[in-house]
Amino acid sequence: MKDSYQLYRHAVDDVWKKWWVSWPLSRRVELGQVLENADGDIRSAGSLTDHGVPFTARPGTPHNDYTYDARGSASVTFKAAGAAADGFSALAAADFGARVGFEKGDTALVVYRGLTENGVENTRALAAALVGRGWDDWDDTLLAVTDVVTAASGVVLTATDAASEAELRFQAGAGPGVPTLADVTAAAAVAWRRHIGLEWLATDVTPFYRVVRLRKNWFGKVKKDYGPRQPGRGAAQVPVPPILLEEAQDDPEAVLEPVEPDEQPLPPHDATH
Repeated sequence: MKDSYQLYRHAVDDVWKKWWVSWPLSRRVELGQVLENADGDIRSAGSLTDHGVPFTARPGTPHNDYTYDARGSASVTFKAAGAAADGFSALAAADFGARVGFEKGDTALVVYRGLTENGVENTRALAAALVGRGWDDWDDTLLAVTDVVTAASGVVLTATDAASEAELRFQAGAGPGVPTLADVTAAAAVAWRRHIGLEWLATDVTPFYRVVRLRKNWFGKVKKDYGPRQPGRGAAQVPVPPILLEEAQDDPEAVLEPVEPDEQPLPPHDATH
């Protein structure tokens, strides 16, 4: 059986292949956050503002709802409040809810609603500011979060085998008029499950994000051309060479590089929620 992270990462790769994923799923990621990738572990290292790097966020861009329905193996049956609970194991007649069943194992159901993307507006200014920090105390283990996708609500269920199923309970009055698969994100709780590996329901989450870093070869170039980084050479700090700032402004991609998702460290096997 594949672990939950593998199933989830595989599921979202159809649309979010170029994005890092928040894991555990409940982890909050903020625009302008600074992360440190050290010894295969990602940990928070403050924010760009904390590091003296100002930035402006561009207006949020809405995305379509996202649904990955377990390679077509997931089926959802909704039950109206006051209707008979035939075929349901935990929901009572008074409950409004849904039953999710899977026809295949080692797969996932992933649904996000209310997606909005926010990002850093001026990458030229960011590149120049990070060059300034790179001349001082920013190193190649530090990553800057430049794009974040938030979701109003989300549901993730993973199936261990073809008999996997779960029942979701909705709050009273929360039911849609004509429910669809995407409406499972309105569920309040998992009322019952069988052979479900991961169950996760949440609101106001940040499932996807992108990070950049100063190019690793940039540090080598600076050392070759200018010697050891500052501070450290003499009693007074040497200003950043103007040519480095000009390069960052003229060609940000020569200074910054996106960090691809395949460099995101694998999480511990027990980090699932």
